[in-house]
Amino acid sequence: LLLYACAMQAGDFPSLAKRPYEDQAPIADDRDEATEAAIAELPEPLRQQVNAALLKSAGAHETFLSNLSVVQQKVSRARGAAVSSENWVVAQMELAALETQRAPSISALADLDRLYLERLNAETDDAQFGGAALIDRGRERVKQQVDRQQREIDAMKAGLR
Repeated sequence: LLLYACAMQAGDFPSLAKRPYEDQAPIADDRDEATEAAIAELPEPLRQQVNAALLKSAGAHETFLSNLSVVQQKVSRARGAAVSSENWVVAQMELAALETQRAPSISALADLDRLYLERLNAETDDAQFGGAALIDRGRERVKQQVDRQQREIDAMKAGLR
């Protein structure tokens, strides 16, 4: 039965050899360095929205990090404790509070995702290049914060199961 899967039937199969276009250099982006240098900064209202989202996330992340060690200690005390014991309940409550404290970071990421998509659409429609890349840099920073927060919470929750 296993050999049957390896057997080939007669037929015309595509070659696995390199095709001529696979050795060619990729086509360069039509925006050259001069165009990149000429990219205007974000319009003021959009810049304010991006900065507001970044500040919101930074504040929430700072609060999250400042409370993280206390929550980790309480979760550590609850490891191996019976479900519904005092230590377990305290750890669950602290974890829930920590998740609430990260809500502004998640909200900021959603705001930046929306602004990024809106700017991409504007760039496509109006040929205004560059703004989406600026937003994406901030968006990526917030995403890293949110991902770190999630990893920390998941690790603590795994210790309580």
